[in-house]
Amino acid sequence: MTYTNTSTAFEPSESTPHNYQMSTMPPSSTTKPYDDQMHDSSDEELTKSHHDHISESQGLHLVVDFAWSKFRNIINQKLPDGRLEPLYVQHFRPTKPQLRFGYADPTDPTKERKADIASGTINNVAIDGECMIHGRTIHIKPLKRWRTQYNYLSHAIPSVNSDPVPINWVAKCSLKYWNFVCINTQTQEPIAKFSVNFWAIKQVGNIYFEKPREMISQEVLDELVVTGMTIVYIMMTRTNNPFNIVGAVFAKTGKVEGSEA
Repeated sequence: MTYTNTSTAFEPSESTPHNYQMSTMPPSSTTKPYDDQMHDSSDEELTKSHHDHISESQGLHLVVDFAWSKFRNIINQKLPDGRLEPLYVQHFRPTKPQLRFGYADPTDPTKERKADIASGTINNVAIDGECMIHGRTIHIKPLKRWRTQYNYLSHAIPSVNSDPVPINWVAKCSLKYWNFVCINTQTQEPIAKFSVNFWAIKQVGNIYFEKPREMISQEVLDELVVTGMTIVYIMMTRTNNPFNIVGAVFAKTGKVEGSEA
C-alpha cells in the first residue's frame, strides 16, 4: 500500500481536543504544548512540509466527537453528503489501559457492535506509551524528549521489504490548532493528519487521510486511529502532569527497535 503526496494546501477545520488527565476527565483548557518550547529548525521544516501536503478533501475524513452524556469519544466517517457514520467508540478508564476502543453500532453510535478491539496505555511518569490492537502490542516510543515526535513499528501497513514499517507521528502547534501528522518513514510520505482545536467544546478533532476509504484496509485504519488517539492523549497528559517532566528527563528516546515492537 503506497501513500501518495498531494500538493493541495491544508486548511484545518473546526475541531477540539480534550485535555486528558489521569482521572480520565479532560479539562477545559491546556497549557502550551512542548512543541513551542524546545525545537530543532530542520525538524520543524520537515514537519511543516508534511503538514502542507495533507489534503482535506481528497481522502477519508474522520470526525471525533465527545459524547458528554456517555463520557466517551465517537469516531465517525464523514460521508460526501455531510452525514456522519459511526465507526469506533473510545472509552476512558481511570486505570491502565486508560483508552479502550470498540467498533460502533451504526444504529446507535453510543453502543458497540464489537467491544475491546484495542486499547491505549498512558504512563504516569514515563513519556512512552503502548497500544494493544487485535492482540498485538505496539510500543510507542518518543523520538525527542521535549517535542511531540513519536514512532512505532507497523505490521499493518505494507512494507517494501519483510520488516515492519517504521511510522512517525510528529506535531506542529499554533495558538489554536495542534496538528499531528503520521508519516511512513520508508517512503517519507504522509499518511494521515489529526487536527485538534484547543478551544472547542464537543468535537475532539478531525482525522484526514491521504487515501480514500476503499484504499485503506481495516487493519491499517484500526492501527492509525488507535495509535493517533493514544499519542494525542499522551501529549494531553504531558501538558498537565508534572511527573511527566521527570519522565522526559530520563526518557530513552530514539527509533523503536525490533525487540521493542
